[in-house]
Amino acid sequence: MKKGLRALSLAAVSSALIFTGACSNKEASKEAEKVEVGSLPKAGDFSKEVELNLSGSFTRGKAEDGNYVQKRLEEQFNVKIINTKTDTWNTDQVNLMVASGDLPDTFGFTAGGKSAQELFDSGLTRTIPKEMLEKYAPRYMKMLSENPPGPIMNLKQGTDNEYLQLIGQYDHVDGVAWGPTLRLDWMEKLGIDPPGEIKQVGPSGGREKIYFTEAAYTLEELEEILKAFTFDDPDGNGKDDTYGISPYHNQIHWSASLMGAFGLHPGYNFMEKDKLVVTEISEKYKEFLTLMAKWYKMGLIDPEFTTLDNNKSWEKYKQGKIGYYIAQPSYIAMDDWAKGRAPQNIVESPDSTAKLLATAPEIGKDGQQGVGAYLPVVNLSDAYYVSKHVTDEELARILQIFDYINFDNEARWTLYGEVGKHSDWEGTPEKSALKVRPEFAKEEGNSGFWAYNFRTYDKERVQWFQSEYTNKLKSEFYAREDVKEKMLIRPYKWDILNETKIKELEKRYKGQMDTIVAEFRMKAIVGEVDIDKEWDKYVENWMNNGGKETLAELEKAPKVSDLLK
Repeated sequence: MKKGLRALSLAAVSSALIFTGACSNKEASKEAEKVEVGSLPKAGDFSKEVELNLSGSFTRGKAEDGNYVQKRLEEQFNVKIINTKTDTWNTDQVNLMVASGDLPDTFGFTAGGKSAQELFDSGLTRTIPKEMLEKYAPRYMKMLSENPPGPIMNLKQGTDNEYLQLIGQYDHVDGVAWGPTLRLDWMEKLGIDPPGEIKQVGPSGGREKIYFTEAAYTLEELEEILKAFTFDDPDGNGKDDTYGISPYHNQIHWSASLMGAFGLHPGYNFMEKDKLVVTEISEKYKEFLTLMAKWYKMGLIDPEFTTLDNNKSWEKYKQGKIGYYIAQPSYIAMDDWAKGRAPQNIVESPDSTAKLLATAPEIGKDGQQGVGAYLPVVNLSDAYYVSKHVTDEELARILQIFDYINFDNEARWTLYGEVGKHSDWEGTPEKSALKVRPEFAKEEGNSGFWAYNFRTYDKERVQWFQSEYTNKLKSEFYAREDVKEKMLIRPYKWDILNETKIKELEKRYKGQMDTIVAEFRMKAIVGEVDIDKEWDKYVENWMNNGGKETLAELEKAPKVSDLLK
């Protein structure tokens, strides 16, 4: 999988991924100029050569001049491409680029944190007229129309026809992103029956040791299994050295399906007792913390988790002392990009006798079952900008290149070259991942693969980098329509259209609010605070440090159910 796709990392899906600084002396007019689209060349008219300095989502400054993709694009669109030699994933390098005023014509920087509106107000970017998109990027506009509220996202404030940025389609995060796994070999040794029919994920390469069932355990049943994993010597070494579950302190992914059994997802909001609340101050969250504190006191949770980040947690899991671990479908299917990660790392060695069972998310007391949607409203994300200095005629050519390489799947060669010459199918043709041959660079370099592309993937493109085993798991369960309808947890309200001052409040308060939440969560789980006695004080602290203003502003946001209509 490409670097920008890894682990469904939150760092890769922010809709405002950009640098931290902008020069005040580079302030420009905040008003967009009127574009006379009718006076511009017809779509497909490339009679005049245009010089463009192109940068994409994967630009690390390593594209060799005259690379394979560059030459083909230059010939097809009659352009002269200037390669960006800056690592656009490096914050310092990006800030230097901005300070010099030498921005590429297009960019999707992965470093930083300014919003699209702020970039425009700083005179660094231009708007992209809807009329030009309809004329020069019809595939992109079709994608937006098929993903509401796509057509009204990222509009410049006060307009209905000028976009501040372009966005990508994220079908690779479609469906249930996380699910629990259990050590099946331990279950068999201890006489614990799976909750339903189980199937092997694949025939070889370690996948034959991983099984899946779309049935699930209740939280009460899971607790009994974790007790057996902790106290009944499941590894048979005669020592009391195993644990049911091992969380990690730097992220909250470890609890994705456990929180889902309470109807929760971190950072989301919902109505509770006729009031809008966020997860972290809700009564349901209090119940979740109470259960985790109970499990910790019982000894089911590895006490070292307070010192483990996710990487160290993966290493500890590989030692064979943990029975439960969260996983993405790609982990279960053992996709290349997930090698070394728990839980698949326990079966990677040919000598391993471990076996895993992936189940559907746990079932809570009210029958609640699911996982938070990876993107809160719709599977659209990321940001592709056009620099202020780009002319309308240059923009016309940029949009046609953008539309072709990102939304016409005939342009697969810009990512993998020609199949049979530059790359090969990992397994079944058209149903498995493509692997670039070793004599060609996987990204940029002599091939130019991914050098000018944006992060956007429809269902067909997803199949180019996911193994056929992941595709099968998602089609059979994780991204099945009825499963999504039942199990995807979405927020009640969300300001996806940037109609409130939520982002301003987040800049002011989010750091201290997150610290309050993280500290209380840790102390609550390990028993340093009495949850019942300290809860009201914790909520009051959260409210007094930006929570009250945040909730009031959130009330102004539209309902997600309305946005999806």
